[in-house]
Amino acid sequence: MLPEIEIDYLTEDEDEKELCRCYWLLNTEEQELFDAKEKFRYTLAELSLNFRLKPRQIHNKVAHFSRAYIKKSKCDLCGMPTHFLNRRNDYYSNRKVYEYQPWENPMPYLCENCKLALEKRQQKKAIEKNPLQFSGKVKSIFPTSQHLQFFKQLRREEHFVYPQIAISVFLEENNFEELKEVEGIESLENEIINFLICDGQGNPKKAIDFVNQNKELTANQKEIFYQKENLFGKIGLEYKIEFS
Repeated sequence: MLPEIEIDYLTEDEDEKELCRCYWLLNTEEQELFDAKEKFRYTLAELSLNFRLKPRQIHNKVAHFSRAYIKKSKCDLCGMPTHFLNRRNDYYSNRKVYEYQPWENPMPYLCENCKLALEKRQQKKAIEKNPLQFSGKVKSIFPTSQHLQFFKQLRREEHFVYPQIAISVFLEENNFEELKEVEGIESLENEIINFLICDGQGNPKKAIDFVNQNKELTANQKEIFYQKENLFGKIGLEYKIEFS
């Protein structure tokens, strides 16, 4: 059985309504239904003759004065159609999707708004169930686009460049006692250096911090850079601050 078509009229004119109704009217005669490829009661040629319009005019008027959809395509949550038909060809390409009995379709049909709302509810439930689950968009490891460009520049000059390295890497237990005398060493444990250049064996050669020269450094930032300079001087690793 062919899925039924329902029409929302966008006009009050009875002639325009009749054109839309005839355009979307399906053939209900059983023999013709199974024998003919044409599933609609009236052909475009017949409509052109009856309404004295060219086929293109018919398509334009029907699209302008009505919205047609397959009844079974209504959203199971809000009742709004999930898909409006553009032309008859659109019906042929979509009708098989809806040629089913209720018990044959375990998945609900949802419109885009309801799909989005459902996804948000599911995400919210997942977060409530597991608060530690990360739900945001993964961000770049580079603080700014200038940092990324500088990283690319370093990669052209040096083969082994590693971004965003924690200072704690250099504060292992075997050397932490020796470095205690470095002023402010404890405050550096949670700091990073923007780039670490290594040799082919993974041994550090140079530590680099990249700073946007358009922004004036705060007193705290200056103090941290000073502490880093002391730390790397004690370790024996070259440290440099590059300005954009």
